[in-house]
Amino acid sequence: MISRIIWRVFSLLYGTLVLALFTAFAVLDGSIFRRPTEKEKKELAIAQQKFWDLSQSPLGLKHKFFSLEDGRKLHYVEKLGTNSSKNLTVFIHGFPDSWILWQGLLTSSRLSQNSVLVAVDLPGYGGSDGLPNYGANAVLETMTAFILGMREEYIASQVEEAGKVFVVSHDWGSIIGYRLASEAPQLADRFIISCAVYPQQTYATIKAHFASSSKMLHTWTQRPFSVRLLKSALKNITPVLKQASKSGYVFAFNLPSPLSNFCGAMGNMWLLRIMHRVATGNAEPSGKPLLLGPTEAAEAMTASIGPGPAQFGASDTKEDYPESVKRRAPTGGWPEKIRIYREGLLLGQWEKSLETIVRLSELDRGSPRSRRSSSGAGLFEDGPPGALKARATVVYGKKDPAFEPKLTLEDISDYLTKGSQVVVLGEAGHWLPIEKDSAEVLEEVVGWALEGEEAPLKARLEGFGTVKVTIDK
Repeated sequence: MISRIIWRVFSLLYGTLVLALFTAFAVLDGSIFRRPTEKEKKELAIAQQKFWDLSQSPLGLKHKFFSLEDGRKLHYVEKLGTNSSKNLTVFIHGFPDSWILWQGLLTSSRLSQNSVLVAVDLPGYGGSDGLPNYGANAVLETMTAFILGMREEYIASQVEEAGKVFVVSHDWGSIIGYRLASEAPQLADRFIISCAVYPQQTYATIKAHFASSSKMLHTWTQRPFSVRLLKSALKNITPVLKQASKSGYVFAFNLPSPLSNFCGAMGNMWLLRIMHRVATGNAEPSGKPLLLGPTEAAEAMTASIGPGPAQFGASDTKEDYPESVKRRAPTGGWPEKIRIYREGLLLGQWEKSLETIVRLSELDRGSPRSRRSSSGAGLFEDGPPGALKARATVVYGKKDPAFEPKLTLEDISDYLTKGSQVVVLGEAGHWLPIEKDSAEVLEEVVGWALEGEEAPLKARLEGFGTVKVTIDK
């Protein structure tokens, strides 16, 4: 009880400090009272029309909706395969994005030759309905239902030569991907997971660092002249402190609602615009992210805030965006988006519904295609709690500003099943799908999976400079 109170007080104070720093930065660059110009409004309207008009086919893709059992709808876009391949690839984005994050891979002729490509908007993002809550049960049940629905729609279920299923994810989509690969491995033949911590592994690693440092410090109190022991204790806890500094925004997002909402709204969505600048991967010699051009900035913003008023009820199709999408449009959906940080998705227990248990069991004992979709790992395979039971390819940018590599990669091999890999991009940041060189690597990884994994992944990535396959089980 006392430790919980201490943690809550620390979280409140640290989150408030981070919000104060964000506000100060917005004041210093003149954005705190900034309002969008008429030109910016026009560019945003054009971008929203381009990507969110349901009567159009943005980038050659088709808008569609998937209805859940409770009537809520998830928006997704579809790119049908160009040959007889029956593979299915499902793309899941993270914060603060939408399906637009994947536009480069969705328009890849190489990938569409070998698979139907589907990119979904997470609940509460883009054009998808929100959920009553964003805990593990609600989100994982929803995403499992979606993937099962896509399997039924695009993958023949009773033929020997049916295709395989792949899940490609980023950021919070990858946290979902990790959990599904651990707790519902039947859903896909391979999970390609980019730019996220694995909750179970990272939590266990942090606890181990704290325990080790605590023991060292306790010993040091008995031998206070042992400078070496003190240095070792501090060195051991340093990765945890570095991660805490990189995760400061998470504490700000968990402040009481008026403060956390202000964090996203201030300065004409200043924080979102900073994220978009960082996501481009372009920088001045000083390392400061470059300003985006008007069109580029508008398209980045519409990828985060979703459709606007002109897209509601204006389509010639029978479908329209759900009412919850219309309600959150004035705020860009910020209060809804940060709920995945606030409501227990990261480590909360997933108590599967009876329907989910039955449908996953059917995949285990079903047709030859369904059996082949399983990872081949036993459901009770040895490993630490939370170990993945489906084959996974984990992709990280070594310069990702959100994660401390030592924590995110330490002992991760113990959590991976046979046939899994870890790929580290030496010069990459966080938004791999839209960083030019990184996107090419990610496309190569997905292409390798779709083309049957005929050669070792390491051999396929040899021509990509600082890219290394650090684990290949």
